[in-house]
Amino acid sequence: MPSDMALGDVPVARAGAAARILSRVGVAALRIIAPIGSVLLLWYLAIWFSGLPAFVIPRPERVLEVLWVEHGFILENLLATLEVSAIGFLWANVAGIGLAVLFDALPPTRHMLMPAAITLRNVPYIALISVLMLAFGDSILSKTAIVALSGFFPVLVNTLQGLRSADEVHLDRMRILNASWWQTFSQVRLPYAVPSMISAQEITGSGSIIVAIAAEWMISSTGLGYVINHAMQNYRGDEVYAVALIATALSFVIYSFVHWLGRRLDWRAGDSRRG
Repeated sequence: MPSDMALGDVPVARAGAAARILSRVGVAALRIIAPIGSVLLLWYLAIWFSGLPAFVIPRPERVLEVLWVEHGFILENLLATLEVSAIGFLWANVAGIGLAVLFDALPPTRHMLMPAAITLRNVPYIALISVLMLAFGDSILSKTAIVALSGFFPVLVNTLQGLRSADEVHLDRMRILNASWWQTFSQVRLPYAVPSMISAQEITGSGSIIVAIAAEWMISSTGLGYVINHAMQNYRGDEVYAVALIATALSFVIYSFVHWLGRRLDWRAGDSRRG
């Protein structure tokens, strides 16, 4: 009799597993469809009620047509923008994490260098772009420098805050054990800093695309910023919207990936779930 009950429970278990999978797929689909649907609704409402011409607010299907017809031209410049944003993002992390580690290892350097970092962070980007344009011209160095300067400060502040959030009990144990600075840093401070560092990547990673486009818009003859300039000169609002759509999608994908990665690397969240 128990074996019969076990056999009878197999289809029920399979049906339950299938229902859970369908439920997860439905939730995931809703998370994708709902934002797209709301954006399209607001887009059409803006077209219907604004009365603006089509070159100012083109229809969504026209923007999709531009993406399809001009995909070669857009893809070529998209790759240039991705190169600028990736290199600038790397520089921002090297500078931000490097300074945070330096401030942790040698606290007096914080009082010496942090005011300069804050000042540099608050200089208007237009002035920085102008200076870099005069110094390096329309080069990848000038564009990546702008991306790096815009992203290093969030990385610096979040990483430093994370390093300082280490548990004092663990730090006291390392002192009792006469651990070196590197042992304390690698085994205590760095693990505690990982969640804050991931939060900085969410800001810097998604923002690097936007900053790269802005830099290209001002000084470049390649990239999505150049595409926007080209479109504006020819009254091609559909091309501008196509670039905006690509930039928004890329920023969203980067943010979502970093957020997902952060949840996997956040060991404190895992401890709380186990608790």
